[in-house]
Amino acid sequence: MTMKRTSPGGPVIWVLQGAHAGDNAQARALGEAVGRELGGSVLEIPLEFNGLYRVPNLMLGASLRTLSADARARIAPPWPDLVIAVGRRTVPVALWIRKASGGRTRLVQLGRPRAPLGQFDLVVTTPQYGLPPGDNVVRLTLPFTGPAAEADGADVARWQERLNGLPRPWTAMLVGGGRWPFRLDEAVARDLAGRASSFVRERSGALLVSTSPRTGTAVGEALKTAVDVPAHIHLWGRDGDNPHRAFLALADDFIVTGESVSMLAEACRTGRPVWIADLPRAMPALGLGGGLVAWACRHGLFTPPRDVARVHDRLVAGGHAAHLGGPAPKAWRPVPDEAAMLVGRIAALLGH
Repeated sequence: MTMKRTSPGGPVIWVLQGAHAGDNAQARALGEAVGRELGGSVLEIPLEFNGLYRVPNLMLGASLRTLSADARARIAPPWPDLVIAVGRRTVPVALWIRKASGGRTRLVQLGRPRAPLGQFDLVVTTPQYGLPPGDNVVRLTLPFTGPAAEADGADVARWQERLNGLPRPWTAMLVGGGRWPFRLDEAVARDLAGRASSFVRERSGALLVSTSPRTGTAVGEALKTAVDVPAHIHLWGRDGDNPHRAFLALADDFIVTGESVSMLAEACRTGRPVWIADLPRAMPALGLGGGLVAWACRHGLFTPPRDVARVHDRLVAGGHAAHLGGPAPKAWRPVPDEAAMLVGRIAALLGH
C-alpha cells in the first residue's frame, strides 16, 4: 500500500487499485487531485482477485469474496471518508467498505461499474461507455488524468536536433493497433500511410510516426514502406529511444488512430489540432437509445458495449478534433479542463 499525501484535518481517501494499469492511473490521478485540493491522506490499496470476480456485480452485492486473502487483509478500519475506484471488479469491495463504515464512506466510481448506478455517490464516466445521464453521473469529454507529464527537456532537444532537417509543419502520427471492433492489419496500415502522406504533402510538411506495442511488427513495416513524404518513422521495440513524448512536445498537429482514447486524450490536451484516423470496423456502431435501455443501465441490468465513436463525436462537435480527410472545425478549441469541476463535485460530497 502507498500513502501519497498526509496533512492534518483533511479527508482520508482510499484509491482501490485493480487489474488494469490504465484504469489505476485514472483513479490515482483523481485521488491525488482531491488530496491536493482538500488535504488529508491518499492511500493506494492494491487488490488481487480470485475467480469469483466473474460473478455479476448484481449478484455479489457488497462483498469481499472476490478478493485474495492478502487483499482482504488490506481492507481494515479505520474506514475512509472517500473511496475512489474504477471498473467492474472493485465495485463489490467499495460497496462492502461503505457498509462496514455504517454508510459514512462516500463512493466515487470511474468508468462503467456494471452495477446499479444509484449505489454510488458519483459515477465518473466518458462517452465510449454510453451510460445514461443522472444526477450522480458525470460524463467527462476524455478520461481523467493528472497534470500532463512533461517531456524531458534534454530529450526534446535531442529529438529537435535530429528532426531539424525535415520541412515544417510537422505532423505526428500516433499509431495504436487493432482492437475489436477496429481492424489495423497490413492493408489498413498501407491505406493509413497513404492518407497521412496525402495530408502532409498538401502542406509541404513532414510526418513523425510513432507506433505502439499493439501495432505489431508486420503492420509497422507495412506502414513504413507506404509513407512517401519526408518522415521520421519510429517502430516500437526496434528503433531505440521512444520519441512519443518528444513528438507530443514538438509536433504542430497530430493524426491519431481512432481506436485509442488514451492517445487521443494525450494529443488533444496539447491544445494543437488533432485529426482522427478512422479504422475499419468489424461491425457497425450500435444505436442503443431509448428509455428501456437507459432504465436497464441505471439498474445494472445492462451495460452498453464500449464504442469510441461516441468519443469521436463529442470531440468533433466541440471543435477539439476532426476526422482525417474531413473538414476542419471553424475554430479549433482546446479540450475543457474538467478537473476543477470534478474535484468540486467530490468536495461537495465530503461537505467541503
